[in-house]
Amino acid sequence: MKRAYALFLLLYPREHRDQFAEEMTSVFEEARNQRHHRGWAWYARFALAEMMGLISGAAGAWLSQATKPSPETSVANEAQSGLPADLLKAQQRVDLITAAMVRAIGNHQFERARVHSNQEREARENLRVLREKYQINE
Repeated sequence: MKRAYALFLLLYPREHRDQFAEEMTSVFEEARNQRHHRGWAWYARFALAEMMGLISGAAGAWLSQATKPSPETSVANEAQSGLPADLLKAQQRVDLITAAMVRAIGNHQFERARVHSNQEREARENLRVLREKYQINE
């Protein structure tokens, strides 16, 4: 089963695998060990759900990668926005952390999602302080 899981992980973009594969595998093995003793039918249902989750997660990761703006676009948007660079970076940090949290939830990595949730809370507070500093409303 672990070998099949590793093969399905190859469906994800390399960047995603490099960042999340180890933790995804660890969480999968833990969940597998918890369900293995329940019997063959439960285990088969679990395995099928996990593999389908991997396929849909991989599709989402590829879609996310395909719609991610290029660095050149981001620089152009910063210049056109007229907003302070530190404010834009703070907003980008919130966006990145939120995306990471959503990916973690989608991959059943709830501990990682909780860490991202805490990071997001701090990043949003930092963004709020910067908006206040520059007197910019949401």
